[in-house]
Amino acid sequence: MLSTLLRRRRDANLSPVVVNAPAPTDSAADSADAAQLGRIAQASVTLAALGPKLASFAAEMEAQAKVQANRASIIASTMDAVAQDLDNAVSELRSSSGQLRETLKAVERIADHTRLLSINASIEASRAGEHGRAFAVVVDEVKRLAESSGQSTRLIEDRMQEIGGCVTKVSAVTRNESNAPAADETRTVISVNREVRGMADSASVQLQSASSVLSMGDQISGLTESLLLAVGKFRFEAHTRAQHAVDQIVPNLTRHMPRQAQLEHELAAFLRAHPYFELGYITNGAGRQIIDNLGLKDGVVTADHSGFGRNWSDRPWFRAALAQRGAGSTDVYRSSATGDFCFTIAVALRGPAGELLGVFGSDVNFQRLISE
Repeated sequence: MLSTLLRRRRDANLSPVVVNAPAPTDSAADSADAAQLGRIAQASVTLAALGPKLASFAAEMEAQAKVQANRASIIASTMDAVAQDLDNAVSELRSSSGQLRETLKAVERIADHTRLLSINASIEASRAGEHGRAFAVVVDEVKRLAESSGQSTRLIEDRMQEIGGCVTKVSAVTRNESNAPAADETRTVISVNREVRGMADSASVQLQSASSVLSMGDQISGLTESLLLAVGKFRFEAHTRAQHAVDQIVPNLTRHMPRQAQLEHELAAFLRAHPYFELGYITNGAGRQIIDNLGLKDGVVTADHSGFGRNWSDRPWFRAALAQRGAGSTDVYRSSATGDFCFTIAVALRGPAGELLGVFGSDVNFQRLISE
């Protein structure tokens, strides 16, 4: 992360505008303007921090709305299929019931004819005397079979009546027919499906709203970032405070040049004492880095060796430090490594005779700085 953070400012070959600290003034108006700028900057940072949170919240809302809309659509489609299947089943039941009734009627007619035939056969058997007794036994069995068939047919017809009533209820529930049971007793498939469709439509509306909120969140995030970057072009008390902290460590760094261990020890203590600085690095007079990248995160100083030995002499921040007197700062920018708003302070390290010993560069977390 530290190497990325460092390359963000140095490998990109950016051209920051480095401005020296403003000269002290006793003007009450200037002090009031600086204080007002500080308040605007702090409010801008707060808004800028809320922008990504709002965008993230809106994105989560949109994702949930999509899931809800998809589920509602699936449920509605399933209910349509259920209603159609029930309707088909009712139609088949009615058709089968009609065919079964016709069959029962035919069986009943056959039973009636058989009963009449058995009566006639019984009469003829009685006339035959002794020779017709055996035949009379068969006739009685046929008569009992006919009567049993008739009773069975009537029982089946009763059951068919019950089935017909159930089919009518199912049909009413499925098709929402006028003879359906009262609404407080039975809810029809169509009415339930209508509610599900309403849920699907509502989910679609929520999805559109979530998408609008997401778009608004992105716009707010962009606008607040633009506002903060615009405010960050000004120099006010926060910049002065950070530059003053850098000026205080310069003599210690100059005294230890170019000893790496002593320089890193001094810089680590500096970062711990000033937590709004998130990265520090030092070069020699030729622009070659002579210490590790030192960074501060969650109160802990960490070292990254990736920048050691690299030549930064052609970078704008290095050249700007040589051209100015004292510490100077860049405009505010958003760090590609951390996503926070930062600015860079660079200062030339010079010996007793004014000879160039090196350059100290540091990245300041703007949000931490103005929140202190």
